[in-house]
Amino acid sequence: MKGTLDINRGFRVLIISKRQVENLIHKLDDPTKLKHCRGEVEKMLEIKSALLWRAEGPQPCCGSCGQIKTCLTSEVQILEEVLNALDEGNISQASSLLRDYTKHLEPLGQ
Repeated sequence: MKGTLDINRGFRVLIISKRQVENLIHKLDDPTKLKHCRGEVEKMLEIKSALLWRAEGPQPCCGSCGQIKTCLTSEVQILEEVLNALDEGNISQASSLLRDYTKHLEPLGQ
């Protein structure tokens, strides 16, 4: 993944950027890069799943994480569908799903 930020307590957060996902979509056109692409999607799924797990934990004192959980749940579902499409050899569906996924990154300015 692109860059990392170290935040308090030693947690590392990897940032998934829109540009990075767009580059991944282009890489899917090259059959020799499919394994690498699948690995990138797996890493993105791991990141979003971890964030969802944290959002589903005890509610912080600063308010509800309901909207964040909904967004992360949607992102996780899309990434799982991308992996399924790649496993089935349906590259066009995987590309389409990744294009849909970039829409989730836009509100965050990523």
